[in-house]
Amino acid sequence: MAKQSAVVKPVEVAGFTFALVSIFSGTLFVLLICSLHFLQPEFDPTWRFISEYALGNFGWMMHLAFGLLAITQFSVAITIFPHIHTVMGYIGLIILGISAIGVLIAAIFVTDPISVSPDQATFNGRLHSIGAMLDYTPIAALLISLSLCRLDAWRPVKRVLLTSSVIAIVAMLVFVLQIPQDGQFGPEVLAGLFGRFLILADIAWLIIVGIHSAKLGASNK
Repeated sequence: MAKQSAVVKPVEVAGFTFALVSIFSGTLFVLLICSLHFLQPEFDPTWRFISEYALGNFGWMMHLAFGLLAITQFSVAITIFPHIHTVMGYIGLIILGISAIGVLIAAIFVTDPISVSPDQATFNGRLHSIGAMLDYTPIAALLISLSLCRLDAWRPVKRVLLTSSVIAIVAMLVFVLQIPQDGQFGPEVLAGLFGRFLILADIAWLIIVGIHSAKLGASNK
């Protein structure tokens, strides 16, 4: 029994640490993105993607922001891993891990300007797009939330978990519907605005999970 407690304790401490990391990195991500809107106003937020901030004078901040988002996703996945006990939850974790890898790819490779057609895309631009297309955080959020809500420890946040994950799913669907079939973007296409709503919904769910995980970790100390 003593040996089992000794094994469980480091797992709980590690989960608490990664929960704090997810909260810190997720919050810093939001602050960086908000700052870039003021530092680089030339990128109209209604139709220009946040990825394009990497093309401006403060591009390093966008690279850092994507890196922080990937860290947030990885940290949340590690934090909640011991709490997942269903196939649906494990699938959600896999999707979240793939999403984090995709965001990391997007962080490394710079996007092309939105005016560049798919046929004229650069090598970096193509890899960035591939990374972005791997991000299915809303689907992971819904599957993981449905799994976590089965546990007594997560029932106090059941409503907010499910609501935030559903909002993320809706935001993703609306964003996809904004993408023009011919790949030609312009001021009349509000993909940038809905893309920002999607990112906000994703990070909100990640921080919510991080905060509750931290509370659970603190209570077990």
